[in-house]
Amino acid sequence: MHASYGIRSAEIMSGGENNSMKNVVFEEAASPPSPPSSEADSSATSPLSTPAAISTSPYLHKVTTRRREFLHESQTNNNLLESNALKISSHKSKVFVFLWDLYSAFRLFGVLLISMETFVGCALTIGATLLAYYMSPKVAVSEGQWDGTLPTILLSFATVTPLIQSISMAFNRREAALRGLASYRSAMYHIYMAQASWDWGECGKKGGRRSCVENTDDLKSVQEVEEVKEGGDGIEEDTTTLPPKPIDWINHADNLLCQLIHLSDSLSHYLALPTASRTHHRATKLGEREAKTLVFTGRKIFALNAAGRIFMISQLTEALKYRGLPGNEASRIRQWEQYLSVSMENMRLIKEYRTPQSLRLFGRVFTLLLPPLYATSFAQIAIDTESIVFGCIIGAVTSLALTSLFEAVRQLEDPFARGFTFDGIDVKEELQVLAYEELMVARSMVFPDAEEFVLKEDTKAKKAVGLDRKSRHYCEDCARIIKAS
Repeated sequence: MHASYGIRSAEIMSGGENNSMKNVVFEEAASPPSPPSSEADSSATSPLSTPAAISTSPYLHKVTTRRREFLHESQTNNNLLESNALKISSHKSKVFVFLWDLYSAFRLFGVLLISMETFVGCALTIGATLLAYYMSPKVAVSEGQWDGTLPTILLSFATVTPLIQSISMAFNRREAALRGLASYRSAMYHIYMAQASWDWGECGKKGGRRSCVENTDDLKSVQEVEEVKEGGDGIEEDTTTLPPKPIDWINHADNLLCQLIHLSDSLSHYLALPTASRTHHRATKLGEREAKTLVFTGRKIFALNAAGRIFMISQLTEALKYRGLPGNEASRIRQWEQYLSVSMENMRLIKEYRTPQSLRLFGRVFTLLLPPLYATSFAQIAIDTESIVFGCIIGAVTSLALTSLFEAVRQLEDPFARGFTFDGIDVKEELQVLAYEELMVARSMVFPDAEEFVLKEDTKAKKAVGLDRKSRHYCEDCARIIKAS
């Protein structure tokens, strides 16, 4: 079972054929120093002296130099980008910045916080204000005996307080989701670095990764399976004739990379599904059907990752143990796997369970009904100012403020956003773009001479996965600066 990690699954990443010889990162310099006396003679025929031997030792001068050059070049580019960012964001005119922010605030307010509730609430309030104004007793009004002003305690108690509490609870859930996402990405990165670069060799004693070769029995069993798949009869071959085959550590690391990327992509798809806990999902048959479809689909996606992908990652750790990784270091990798799983479960619970539904129902109903009930107060303002237009404007603004506040609550309910919102977590950006870029940088650091990583859907598919991993913050000007440097 373990031999398959180093032999066949390179097809997943490298287009079908095992190109481990092309992807060799460390050549003969990977061999440990030959000890004195007779051990030096035995090392001459060791598989460590073959060009395919791979090591992640930090003491290899050529590889360390390439890593330093990569970091230096990247840092130089980043310095240019930083200078450009500071230059473009330095605005000397405070008046221009004020007008710019004011225009942006009004524009985003109209785009993101104006909803159907806003139009319905304003229409009801204006209609009720006109009705109260024209139906008010003219004689009593002219003599000052009629006052339509109502106390505002009901307005604040029935709408503003519940909405503010809902926003507070929803924002706390968003912060918890951000902490879970940070824990997930950190654990994912550390798992990759451990699997790809940790060595268990000791100077002058054990070779660690550099001394690992495929077990001949495992190698033979894999070859027999391949012969049967190709139509052969699977004839047994003398295992003693098989030459020692060094472990392809790039293949091992790319297997893990494949699982981590698929895990993050699927988690992003699950978290970006539409919410299934809105009011109509609980109150109507059509809504229940929609909710069942969303929940069933989401849980299928999540179960595949929580059980399937995590198991495959765990098996790769077992492969390292099989090849000599000490138990204490394997235990640390297991701990990161647990962090990965716990973070996923926390994000799932935040996705599926929301703030109190009754509180949101209370807010939705009273943000629509209370402003029209205060129509006599708005009519009194119109009488006092002798302007019905001004009274209607005050009523419409009151309704606008309450319905916009409720829309802000609704947008915060699901912290995982599909697309752009004010405060939602852009899961595509975090999991499909940034996490992928970090893993690619880590791979470039560990294997600076490896060929470009190409993600495949599975061992049968020969085409790359066509996900768009372009960041929504991609800057063409910055790309031109890097290219010019």
